[in-house]
Amino acid sequence: MEYITPITQMIDNFTWDSNTPLSSWVFPASTSVTYLVVVFLLKQFMKNRKPMSLKGVSIIHNFNLILLSFAMMAGVLEAAYRQALEEGPFSLICERTPFAVQGRIGFWIYVFYLSKYYELFDTVLLALKKKPLIFLHVFHHMAMVPITWQWLNDQWLVGSWWCTFVNSFIHTIMYYYYLQTSLGNDCWFKKYITTAQIVQFLTGTAMVGYWFTIRNKENCQGGLAPAIVSFTVNSVFILLFIKFYINSYKKGPAASRPKKE
Repeated sequence: MEYITPITQMIDNFTWDSNTPLSSWVFPASTSVTYLVVVFLLKQFMKNRKPMSLKGVSIIHNFNLILLSFAMMAGVLEAAYRQALEEGPFSLICERTPFAVQGRIGFWIYVFYLSKYYELFDTVLLALKKKPLIFLHVFHHMAMVPITWQWLNDQWLVGSWWCTFVNSFIHTIMYYYYLQTSLGNDCWFKKYITTAQIVQFLTGTAMVGYWFTIRNKENCQGGLAPAIVSFTVNSVFILLFIKFYINSYKKGPAASRPKKE
């Protein structure tokens, strides 16, 4: 007989509803606005000050995100595998129920949503270090909190589980890179992280595009609004990341660091 731990039971029985912490639209909306205000204020605050080192904080922050990203990657992949065995692989690309983002797979998508709040601290560190805050960085961080909330609120599975998996996979490597640079070490693969980010958005856009073509025919139950928003934002990210890649790696020997998503 399989022993069910309280944690396993909590994950398996996860439910997204009005009682779930940070489930109200007020949280992602206010966070995105507050984030932009804080970015502006930090830039003004640091304008005539010397950059802060924050080496210890950066090491802890990047190490935390390596562990968190790996846990989300492994967790959602295992949950998707279980669902494929129980409900068939097609259930991962076409929601068979209007409550598809629940249970084990919903739990890891929810953790991914929560992680986007924590990742906003990336910008705080960059601002205090007086590192460049490019539009791509700020826009990405600002957008991901309401987007991931919408996945859960509208119970849209196809794009949400895949993005949780592939984004967490890339972030595991990316934050390892940032950990190494925080420690003063150099890494040879920074160019390939940006390439992987572009591939991530291309695969996500392709999956959502396919979902659009089968949605009515197969009666997929996921919400239409998050699919439209994610497809649109993904398309913008593809253009922005390609532009970043060209500017960073094709215009001279001094390549920029890979963008922190």
